[in-house]
Amino acid sequence: MDKFMESKWFMRVVGLLLAFILYLSVNFDDFQKTANNSANPQTSVDTIQNVPLEVFYDSENLVVSGLPETVNLTVDGPKAIVQPTKTLKDFQVFVDLNDVGIGEHQIPVEIDNISDKLTVKINPEFVTVTVQEKVTKEFKVEPEFNSGLLSNGYEAEGLSVDPKTVKVTGAKDQIDKIRYVKATLDTDREINENVTREAKVQVLDREYNKLNVQIEPEYVDVTVSVVNPNKEVPVTIKEKGSLPEGTTLVSMSADPKTVNVFGRQDVLDTIEEMTAEVDLSKITKDTTISVPLSLKDGLNKVAPEEVKIKIDVDTKAEKKLSGLKVNPEGLGDEYEVTIIAPEGGAVDATLKGENGTVDKITKDDFNLALDLSGLEPGEHEVEIDAKGPDDVDWTLSQNTVKIQIKEKNTSA
Repeated sequence: MDKFMESKWFMRVVGLLLAFILYLSVNFDDFQKTANNSANPQTSVDTIQNVPLEVFYDSENLVVSGLPETVNLTVDGPKAIVQPTKTLKDFQVFVDLNDVGIGEHQIPVEIDNISDKLTVKINPEFVTVTVQEKVTKEFKVEPEFNSGLLSNGYEAEGLSVDPKTVKVTGAKDQIDKIRYVKATLDTDREINENVTREAKVQVLDREYNKLNVQIEPEYVDVTVSVVNPNKEVPVTIKEKGSLPEGTTLVSMSADPKTVNVFGRQDVLDTIEEMTAEVDLSKITKDTTISVPLSLKDGLNKVAPEEVKIKIDVDTKAEKKLSGLKVNPEGLGDEYEVTIIAPEGGAVDATLKGENGTVDKITKDDFNLALDLSGLEPGEHEVEIDAKGPDDVDWTLSQNTVKIQIKEKNTSA
């Protein structure tokens, strides 16, 4: 026997028997219903689900909670009555609370206008309800909106609601739980102007749970007023790059010299100037350019959006040539000349002109002569007869030379 009980076949047989017993127990009601119907084919048992449950009570002064919205019916009787009853549902299932006082009560569920030839089972047969005094109280509505919907740089100047109060009606315990009465403006676009939207009023407890109450009116108008703060600031010029070689910056000026900047006040408080960046690397002559003004985060507008920058440059170069020799001319062979000043008989020349032209000028482009014809021996101040390049401006370090003329010593 022990070996048989330990065998796998014994376990399989026991498992099969247990499954069969379980199947019979689960389907016993169906078997019984089938047997009844087979025994009496003129009767039927059926279930009518989700039948609305009505309630009768003093709705003007009381509030009822705890009632299910629907119940299920099991009807047993002649098939000719069961089917029309299920289809038409012309009966009424209700709970009568007219004679019930305030408090918690267990009340039977009743049915009316149904054939007395049917046996009806209601599920549930009893309901537990709480009857409370109906209370109406007026509350101030707190308007709200999502500040993240404000367009960049805009600020909310005001938030209002119309009407400012609503009447809330419900069970006293629900009214006592009210902590917040809110209406939230809802919009699907950025806010950059005054906006009014209809908003649903929400009544919440301290944990922000929605309370089961009636609200009158259920919707209110929420208005948000917005402003775009602004500030006048000076324009400063920021140099970028360097002028081409041979070009000198004389001046730069902005027109206008001040602009109005719009944006959040906290950002405006940090703005002391607006910067116009000028790239000097391409400036080769006097010019006026338009430069846009860039905005940092929190700003949304600058008026005007760009300024004109007037740039004055000097493209002339300056160069100095030293040691230009002065050449005496027109003196007879019987005389000799000595240059007393400048020392060494040479002067300097300062050149100004276009950069490329000035660079090409050398000493050889100058001819400095002294016309000594007709002069007697002695010291003389003679003006230099200077000839030089015509395409640049030039000046000599001095325009006269002091000389001394002597007769040559001809004695053997």
